[in-house]
Amino acid sequence: MKGVLNKQARGDSALRQHSSQLSRPENGHIRKRQRKRKACDTCRHRKIKCEVTTKSKCLFCSKANIPCSLVDHRRQRQLKNQNMVDRLEANIQRMEAHFEKIGFDLGEDVNGSSFFDSLQQSDESSSSSPAENADFITDAGVWNTETIHLEAEQDLAADTQNPYHSLVDPPSDEVDPVILKDLPCFHVPRCFTDTPNAGFSTLSSEGNKWITNKMEGASVDNLQSFLSLGLYPRSRRDPLESLFPDKPFSPLPPKDEIILLVNDYLQQFNSLCPIFQPSSLLSLCEENNLQGLLKFPSRWASLNVVLAIGYMVRIKNTSIVQADRQKSWLFMKNALGVLSELCFGLPDLWTVQALIGMIFFLFGTLSNQPCGYLISSVMRICHVIRLERSENGSILCPEELEHRRRIFWIAYCLDKEISLRVGTPLAQRDDDMDVLLPMEVPLDNIGTLPTTNQQGTFNTFRSVCELAVIKSQVYKHLYSVTAADRPLVEVAATVDMLNQKLQQWKDSIPVEFQPESRRPSAFPKSPLAVTLLFLHLSYFNCLIAIHRITAVRGSRLFGDLIERNSVYNLPHPVVFMSKSLCTNAATASINLLKYMPQSNIALIGVLIYYPILASKTLSSTIVQNPRDTSRIYHIQLIMQVETFVSSLVLDTPNEGIDGLLKDCAEYRSLAEGAVREATQICRG
Repeated sequence: MKGVLNKQARGDSALRQHSSQLSRPENGHIRKRQRKRKACDTCRHRKIKCEVTTKSKCLFCSKANIPCSLVDHRRQRQLKNQNMVDRLEANIQRMEAHFEKIGFDLGEDVNGSSFFDSLQQSDESSSSSPAENADFITDAGVWNTETIHLEAEQDLAADTQNPYHSLVDPPSDEVDPVILKDLPCFHVPRCFTDTPNAGFSTLSSEGNKWITNKMEGASVDNLQSFLSLGLYPRSRRDPLESLFPDKPFSPLPPKDEIILLVNDYLQQFNSLCPIFQPSSLLSLCEENNLQGLLKFPSRWASLNVVLAIGYMVRIKNTSIVQADRQKSWLFMKNALGVLSELCFGLPDLWTVQALIGMIFFLFGTLSNQPCGYLISSVMRICHVIRLERSENGSILCPEELEHRRRIFWIAYCLDKEISLRVGTPLAQRDDDMDVLLPMEVPLDNIGTLPTTNQQGTFNTFRSVCELAVIKSQVYKHLYSVTAADRPLVEVAATVDMLNQKLQQWKDSIPVEFQPESRRPSAFPKSPLAVTLLFLHLSYFNCLIAIHRITAVRGSRLFGDLIERNSVYNLPHPVVFMSKSLCTNAATASINLLKYMPQSNIALIGVLIYYPILASKTLSSTIVQNPRDTSRIYHIQLIMQVETFVSSLVLDTPNEGIDGLLKDCAEYRSLAEGAVREATQICRG
């Protein structure tokens, strides 16, 4: 072992002696070491020695007669770094343009240096001792995560449309606000500050000084207004204020015209679907500066939604369809222009009302725009302002409490309606609410119809809400994800259970107003006849939704249950009548077309879905049994729906009506084709 170490030591000394001789100067000049030529790409890939024979090729490439290429990897790295620098500079320029767009003044200073150049310079004001830098982190504190709740002691004299009452003004003393130290979107890293600490937040006083210094004393009011919700959690200012343009899509009409439109809306639409309180809506029109409402997105959107629906209900004949339809869309675009502020700003009751009005407008205009996102936003805001909770101990007046209940139940009914129509999940679960139903006898008598015996009244709006609760159970037990792939016997039992609940709801209605599948009774001569028509159509639609799962099996249902060893646990016999119940409900829905409001295109757009679904149900019945004795009558009903939809064609093309006409033609074509094929088989 010792000998090996001695040999290694002697070798090392010889190597050092040889290297010193190589570096020894000769004739007063230091001999420079020549750099050998790097291996070509072929030799590098094959991992062989690259022997240069000529200036252009090495020995291997010459023998193989292939090109001898040598790539300069150092040059490639330089080009890659240059491209990265160019890309970063382009990103910085886009960031500067965005800052200038939201109000920052990023102009060049006296020396001509840009904002990006100033970031690379050393910040003298931020260079401090490590002890002082440690104080920056200590002063940061923790963000106040306390949620905003509806105060029980709110002032009744204040605006009752806003659930938040007067909140304290931010403190005038310069005190560091409580912030979240690890909030990434507001954190300034160390590479921008040239300080030994890990950085600081722009929400702190040091961050404010740093931004002001970097911007050469320019104003940062826009940034302060954006961060005001975080700095002072009890401030009423909207966090998205001043980030959107302050110009409407279309100017508002004169004040006198606005009042007329609002009155038309209240008489022809709000009396059927009480979204707004008449007193609050009229007081909104008394503002001296109506264009100034743009600073309050929820109220601005509510007013424009009312104007849009007001123009829609004015359409009585085709001579004024073009003008009023265009005007209604202009004001709806005004409301949609602040949709982001409605969905992500400070929530209030005006916001819920505006979004509900948008959904009804899209339904009424037969628009193909999806409403699932809007109803999800509505239910989320309802949770924030606690509309789904009971008002035990509230000091609000009875009218205000009833109005808040109505708003929630309108949103609830829309949620269940959209879920059954489109198949989207429910936004509001019944387990997460305990709000009471609307009053049976409201103080303003909205939604009530007198009975024949004059001993009581029937509240159609409350009955619609009760039916919506059953629709929620229908979706939960038959169409939700958890209801999929269940045994057939369980599905049949669920159909029987839901059918019993639906019949109990029907029996709770006065006999003269009950939906009857065989003989539709004449509706009263009252504006509320539209609500009663909606109630009947919605009942038949719910009946079809319950029974169509078992109706598709037809006569095979009994055999399928026996094959699954369920002969001793058969459901109620009504399950075996599902096909006939669906057919009768579809027939009754189409027979109700005669009661459609011919002069109100907005209400027709809401109700036309039910006859279309009835046509689809009848077409499916004919395809399953094209030899049924009622097939000719059912085809005539499908053609009746097609004729009614074609009568809705306006002066200008309407994609919604064109789509409905296409669906009706398809349903009729499928039914006629099935009957024609069955007839040919019988003749053959």
